[in-house]
Amino acid sequence: MKRIQYTGNNYQEIKDFCGDKILAPYFCMGFSMLSLMTDDGFVSVQEGDTIVQAPDGTFSVEH
Repeated sequence: MKRIQYTGNNYQEIKDFCGDKILAPYFCMGFSMLSLMTDDGFVSVQEGDTIVQAPDGTFSVEH
């Protein structure tokens, strides 16, 4: 499995990792968040969360 943590300042790195499965960051109450397309639909990725890519290429988020 591959993993990357969202720090709030590494959007380009996240984009390179997830490709078109990630949407641009948006800001809510002083924090940045992303939306990641998973097999279960869109999942919010908050600062400090880890995006995991399974060997089959699917993505999930560890909060």
